[in-house]
Amino acid sequence: MVRLPVVVLMLLLAGYVVSDAKEYVIGVDDVLEIGFWQNPGLDTRVKVGRDGKISLDIIGQIDAAGKTNEELEKDVVRQISRLNKNISQAVVRVVEYNYNHVYVIGQVTRPGKISFEEIPDLWTIINESGGITEYGDLSRVTIIRGAEDAGQVVVVNVNKAIASGQIAKLPKIRRMDTIEIPRLPAILPPSTLAQTADKKNVVYVVGAVNAPGAINYEDNMDILEVLALAGGPTDAADLRKTHLIIQDGDYAQTITMNLEEYAKSGRPARYTVQREDTFVVPVRRPGFLGAGIGTVVAVLGAVATVVIIYDRLSRDDPAAASGM
Repeated sequence: MVRLPVVVLMLLLAGYVVSDAKEYVIGVDDVLEIGFWQNPGLDTRVKVGRDGKISLDIIGQIDAAGKTNEELEKDVVRQISRLNKNISQAVVRVVEYNYNHVYVIGQVTRPGKISFEEIPDLWTIINESGGITEYGDLSRVTIIRGAEDAGQVVVVNVNKAIASGQIAKLPKIRRMDTIEIPRLPAILPPSTLAQTADKKNVVYVVGAVNAPGAINYEDNMDILEVLALAGGPTDAADLRKTHLIIQDGDYAQTITMNLEEYAKSGRPARYTVQREDTFVVPVRRPGFLGAGIGTVVAVLGAVATVVIIYDRLSRDDPAAASGM
């Protein structure tokens, strides 16, 4: 007798939780199965058309988009019972969720359209697409908005969000959005999350600029922003042959860029840099930098190699690194 009220309370709470759950709303392109247990011969599978309607053999077209399964069941029974009073129940089940879809393109294992009952977070969508390829760059993921916000572009650093445990703060993905995973700026093995987290928050600028040295890195920094923050080019700068040296773990790669052409054409739309990249602006006249960019790259590469070797020796054997 004492336990009965507790059981009743638990049942009431369970009913409240179920009723409070958000029901799926049927949309265009969803595929439905409609069953009539009182007359299985009428069972059918239909696709919601672009006009939001489905077509049933007996009752013709009926609005489906924007309704829950239960609402559509009631409408179907209401329509069909006018012709067959023996049918008082119908069951609607969504077998293909096509309305809530996004597009994933670029460096993922399975690019293309992907649909969900409820669209998950960005990282889950990337994994549902098979994850990134060997050359996928998670630090410059582009979200191109669709539907009502068509054309809006958001660039996010997924690597940083994962490393800092802030996946939940990534932009919410909405229906018809396109997610592009770009290729790494150079043919480099992708950095690990640990390497990303350990990098210094700077970009180095050397050569024919007014304020060479290290500048603070910010997310989605464009190469022209880096040049501006370094005081801009000097009169002797050769912007047609600038170089970006990318450090990725124990590797380095150099990209040659014609900034004069980039500034005129705007292609690509943005060329972003990463933490610890080195931007080299050569000079036109002879000199250390003017002697040839190959020499500069070789020198910088040698310096980077010495730093990497010293760093590893320091970790493995502090005494050896200090010469003791």
